[in-house]
Amino acid sequence: MHRSIRNVLGLAAASAVIAVGLPALATSASAATATKTASASSYDFDDDWGYYYSKYFNGSRAKARGTVYEDEDGDFHVEGRLYDKSSPGWLCGYVQVRFENEDGDDSTYWAKKCGSSGSRYFHFSSDDVDNISVRVCYWDNHHAAKKYCGRWNYVYESDGDE
Repeated sequence: MHRSIRNVLGLAAASAVIAVGLPALATSASAATATKTASASSYDFDDDWGYYYSKYFNGSRAKARGTVYEDEDGDFHVEGRLYDKSSPGWLCGYVQVRFENEDGDDSTYWAKKCGSSGSRYFHFSSDDVDNISVRVCYWDNHHAAKKYCGRWNYVYESDGDE
């Protein structure tokens, strides 16, 4: 008989702990979610992008990744790193960044990385921007032309609600 009383008391104590503990856990979980949501929405659109890739050449591809953001003056910045691994010496990794405004005018900037060691940092900026896109290619040093380009990827698009 003592054993069943102990079991009942133990079960009652466990139920009380669960009943008291669950609301506290739910409160802390919702507070953590609210904090995460508030911190994520404090940025307008600071955004990481990539990896984006060129097309394959003999099993190798150039790649790039980076960030896009708007500064206090309203200028848009795209920065990142370009990698070129395992390509022949006459091919270089090549990244293009295109800034477009609402009139359809665009400006395209590029960076090139030759050789398989390390990466190259790039940073471009522009004002009056509605869309920003990035693509990765190879640069053919023999013909001074881009080759094996991947697709254009939008890294920023305006709402159009301005």
